[in-house]
Amino acid sequence: LNLKEPRRSHHSLLEHQPVSLGRHHRRQPVARDWHTTRKRLTATVACMNTALLGLIIGIYAGEVPSIQYYLADQTHTVILGNVVLYLGMALTTLLSWPLPLLHGRRRYLLTAISLAVPLQFPQALAVQSYRSPTTPAFRAALLVPRALLGLALGVANVNCIAVLLDLFGASLQSKVPHQEIVTGFDLRRHGGGLGLWLGWWTWCSIGSLAVGFWVGASIIETMNPAWGFYVVVVLAAGFLLLNVLCPETRRARFRRTVGEFVTEEEEVRRWVARGEVKLHVYQVGPKWWFEELVAGLVLMKRMLNQTGFLVVAVFTAWIYAQIVLVIVLLGALLSRAYVLKASYVGLGVFAIAIGAFLAIPLSKANILSRSRKKGQRTDSMTFEHDVTWSSHMVRRLVFTTILPIAGIAYTIVSVVRKMHWIGPIIFAGFIGFFSNLAIAECNGLIMETFDTSDLQPGVNSKHRLQSLAVDVRRRRTNYSSYPRISAGIFATQGLSFLFAAGATGIGGKATRELGAPLTTGIWAAILMGLTVLLALVLWRFKSVRVIPGQAFGTRAGTRTSTAWGASAEDDWKPVVVGNPSGKMRRMNLLELGRLSRWVEIRRLNKLQKD
Repeated sequence: LNLKEPRRSHHSLLEHQPVSLGRHHRRQPVARDWHTTRKRLTATVACMNTALLGLIIGIYAGEVPSIQYYLADQTHTVILGNVVLYLGMALTTLLSWPLPLLHGRRRYLLTAISLAVPLQFPQALAVQSYRSPTTPAFRAALLVPRALLGLALGVANVNCIAVLLDLFGASLQSKVPHQEIVTGFDLRRHGGGLGLWLGWWTWCSIGSLAVGFWVGASIIETMNPAWGFYVVVVLAAGFLLLNVLCPETRRARFRRTVGEFVTEEEEVRRWVARGEVKLHVYQVGPKWWFEELVAGLVLMKRMLNQTGFLVVAVFTAWIYAQIVLVIVLLGALLSRAYVLKASYVGLGVFAIAIGAFLAIPLSKANILSRSRKKGQRTDSMTFEHDVTWSSHMVRRLVFTTILPIAGIAYTIVSVVRKMHWIGPIIFAGFIGFFSNLAIAECNGLIMETFDTSDLQPGVNSKHRLQSLAVDVRRRRTNYSSYPRISAGIFATQGLSFLFAAGATGIGGKATRELGAPLTTGIWAAILMGLTVLLALVLWRFKSVRVIPGQAFGTRAGTRTSTAWGASAEDDWKPVVVGNPSGKMRRMNLLELGRLSRWVEIRRLNKLQKD
């Protein structure tokens, strides 16, 4: 296998043909086997990169009033700056996420941050002094670089949460998962699981918006708004140096993915390919880079075609857009109704970041573990006579119940003019708290439902590094990028940016025509409806067979398994995969999606058509 030949990017190997990817270079441990300190430092940089994007957006939002004043903007064109920024981020987030699997993450991340630096200077020069309202060139100098910046930040965005998946995997399993048996060598637990890092990353994505708004509002109180763009230049330059020094989790120069498939002639074939998305979708590797990009769009479309996932994605995106809307409306309320200084307005909005920060510890599963009282002999005993509250169940119940109520309460206190200014700030903090909880838990649902890394034995490999522990060398691992999970998360983020663009543009116009309280109330009412839909999606209403009966020595379920062409005389026998605790499993609409891990288990056991 000649890895230096660029055109031969995929090969078909028979079962007896070995493949060795370690003869051409020194093997290094994958990121999930790094030392804990190195993993934590890299994860910290990834979360800081996410926070950088939020800081830039927040600084722009905080400087809008001053920019409008300097440009004499009477048509509210300046507000469109963040609209085109969000649209650019949505476009590249939906399109570019498979490309780092081909070429490595560092080159895309460094290029995106490097482009952010020169795009600040045209905007700074446009607001350097007072401009005439009859000169549209200055407004164009503000909007065009902002749109290009959105395209660059979207490329950087797809390399933030993906780095955490490279380091820790996608496991969020508790000690007693729902109707599953815990094993120490479960492939999904390779890397240790995200745990608290999911809460940190969520705060960096929404809490940084409020922090950036505070910085921008503080700048315009005593200085020219151009200084906000210069602050962004300094931040981007610092983060650029930080990412140069940070180790790369997925180097792609020698990286290949090995996939094992069974043909219609019952012949086992292995494919070696660059990237992973097209190999996952079509069982063949890409020859050109755009083939991987198209495969990513196809996989994202298949994810959105699942009703359960679509509800979860829209719910998560709506919460993100609500945070953007509340930041803008709270700033306008404190500035107009309470006539506070710009720095105090920024501090009031900063309460959203404080509330979101307080929700970070709850993202760790052992806070309210279902095994904290007493252990159960079987997982099914959890739902017999006594319901033991798991941490996931408590979090889902809390944010689905209280988050819409907090939005409605904020609407009410913002209407009452005699209310002290601390009232809207407190309820905005509650919205930040429950929004962080909801976004982290919804992303956790996507990871838990669509993780199929342990169901593809062909792409596993045994580690031969002498520096690793004995149990790690023996464990069959899969350094997967989790194509289904990645497609789901980035589809959700793309919808989030689209909704945020609508909240910035349409929400601003609705606020001027309908008023801030009524706009917030409409937004909270829609969130209440989405919450009801989410509750219906997560309700386990159906008991489904996931393992054929003959897998445990009985003939129950034989008729079900032979309905798709198998017979009792065939050599095929069912395999117990996925560590289920029984042959039946209660499933919800999200888990019944055609790309979920449990439907994949049913397909492998010939209980469901392909």
